[in-house]
Amino acid sequence: MIELSKARNQRLLAVHGWSGTLLGLFLYVVVLTGTLSVISHELGIWSAGGVTLKQPLAVPLDEIVRDQANVTRAEWLEEIGIFQSMSGNLLLWLHTHDKHPDTGGIEDFGRLVEVNPHDGALLRETEGWGRDVFASDPVSALEQFIVDLHVTLHLPEPWGLYATGILGFVMLLAAITGLLIHRHLIREVFLSPRQSGALLTKRDRHVLAGTWSLVFAFIVSFTGAFYSFAATVALPVVAATGFGGDQQAMLETLLGVPATEDDTAIKLAGLDAMKATAWEETGTVPDFISISHYGRADARVLMNHPPAQGDLNGPVLAFNGSSGDFIGVKPTIGTEPSIGASLLLLMGPLHFGHFAGLLSKAIWVGLGIAMCYVTLTGLQLWVQRRNEDPVWRAFGHWISVVGVGTPLALAVCGHGFFAALALSSEPAMGTAWTFTVVASAIVLAGVVMRHLTLQLERCLAWGTVLALALLPLTRLLCGGPGWMAAIAEGDALVMGVDLLMLSTAACLALWQMPGLRRRFSGLGLPAVERAATA
Repeated sequence: MIELSKARNQRLLAVHGWSGTLLGLFLYVVVLTGTLSVISHELGIWSAGGVTLKQPLAVPLDEIVRDQANVTRAEWLEEIGIFQSMSGNLLLWLHTHDKHPDTGGIEDFGRLVEVNPHDGALLRETEGWGRDVFASDPVSALEQFIVDLHVTLHLPEPWGLYATGILGFVMLLAAITGLLIHRHLIREVFLSPRQSGALLTKRDRHVLAGTWSLVFAFIVSFTGAFYSFAATVALPVVAATGFGGDQQAMLETLLGVPATEDDTAIKLAGLDAMKATAWEETGTVPDFISISHYGRADARVLMNHPPAQGDLNGPVLAFNGSSGDFIGVKPTIGTEPSIGASLLLLMGPLHFGHFAGLLSKAIWVGLGIAMCYVTLTGLQLWVQRRNEDPVWRAFGHWISVVGVGTPLALAVCGHGFFAALALSSEPAMGTAWTFTVVASAIVLAGVVMRHLTLQLERCLAWGTVLALALLPLTRLLCGGPGWMAAIAEGDALVMGVDLLMLSTAACLALWQMPGLRRRFSGLGLPAVERAATA
């Protein structure tokens, strides 16, 4: 039990309320898209029609890499990344590092190629800055749109990262003040919502959901703020203070690139032989291979492997590129193991929830949904205490519009993606435009129906039900594989995500049933106004 004076408790309550209210709707969008980002990889595979080949890096790579290197500019052979595309093919990112003319930061620039792992046939290629060429992948457009909305709110760099970083701190502040003002924390974990009034019932549910997701809120808000500010603030400061502004030297130090260089031309040793050694060391196929200084005596090959049972991160094995000799297991950051590197490695699994496979992802999704509920009900409680003020009543209306409208816009943009993909147009553009048009229509409906909040809320909710229920059909009609075809390829994920969409739509439909609606107060609308519109 946390003892606070009445005056201090009131101040903390004000900080807790205002911190969430001022940026609450933006925070809701970030948390909602972050919840989807936890399963973004699965959504990406689903939208691509399933993976056509498991572990494409298991195929012979020597000839494929050599053929692509021979037709690539020499300066772009500074580093080669090899990994799996969303559709199960091989991606080779042959690039150098240069200063971006817009941001002034050091970024990747080169050639991205997708090849068939069976015969090495070139499927597509794109040249340019890394952010542009990866955004041009048609089958990953839906996944990329959701992730970018979560990470930057689709604002220009670096302002998008600044915005989400600030929202991370707002969420952290709300979590800390929420912990302090809820004095009976252990008891509130098992709180049974009171049925004596709509306001008390909503408050108890807000407290219950917030208490269960409190640790989760701490974790994702801190790690999210770290990721937003690390690239935009921390690394430039480190480069300026420790490396005289030389960002390339800083990156080489952090990544452990050897200081001694030898540009003598020499053929790269066999990658397949290195993979065989890596298999003996780890018992797994690498999921990412990095080759630095291809075709030189100082070439270095790094093979990233998936984590072993019980581990959060997989090992990175280093090889001498010119001789093929195994050097050893390399720390992710620097050249020697350190506490800082270990803590940094915890950030990714804790933020994205992939530390225990689908089980931890499912838990993170559930807690993310709880945080969406906490964010919206917190806004509603703040508004309902001030429902006599017309400004706050208007704000309550927009809580409903954003709270129910955002899931609808996200669901419909999935239809836009599949339609654009089937028409061989630009799926990234189709996805973005669909979301923009639907979101604009929802805002317009919010303006027109500003005095009919409950009716608009129900229309948006049923629209989300319909959009989710029809997504599997749209995917199929636009050329996606059926369940039997996907299972025959050894990939049940397509059917699994289809069932997830259908079950989510069913749950939302049940929620709209009159019996359940009477038990739970809706979104955003003050109790007095609900009574008037009932």
